[in-house]
Amino acid sequence: MLDITKMLHQIIDLELKIDDEKELMIGPETRKQTIFVDLDISLSNMAEAAGWYKVVNPREADKEDLLKSYVQSVALLLLYSAKMQWTHLVVLDDQAWQRITNAKSSTKLADLNKSYLAIKHFLSDAYFNHQQESFRHAWHLLLKMGISDWQLTPDQISSAYQAMINQY
Repeated sequence: MLDITKMLHQIIDLELKIDDEKELMIGPETRKQTIFVDLDISLSNMAEAAGWYKVVNPREADKEDLLKSYVQSVALLLLYSAKMQWTHLVVLDDQAWQRITNAKSSTKLADLNKSYLAIKHFLSDAYFNHQQESFRHAWHLLLKMGISDWQLTPDQISSAYQAMINQY
């Protein structure tokens, strides 16, 4: 199981460190926007690395880039939860974790497309309409996509996450 609480604290601490070092002076709303834009780009990078949607010019998934962009997306989603004071939505009990890890893997193009588009839809609803449940759905779908669909293990995710944190 992922230590979501530890990951959450690490990304919050990293953001504070970077803000201090770069003396960033942007307000809280602009900060939320910036995180959200960065999250959107990370999700796109994740899809690009996975490559499932490339019907015209298909290629194998780039597992290294996929893992890297996946953990960036996870980190940004966690950071956004902190900015919105929604951290209670990212904590998983054993039952929720089991639902995510035991979910049937999506392999069909249509199912993978729907999952990705649903994440984007739920995040937009969370951002523009401040819908906490939409945020929770996006979070669970992102975890399911990484763990079930792409078979990323909690150890792989944790290690890559730690490497990302340590590079700053």
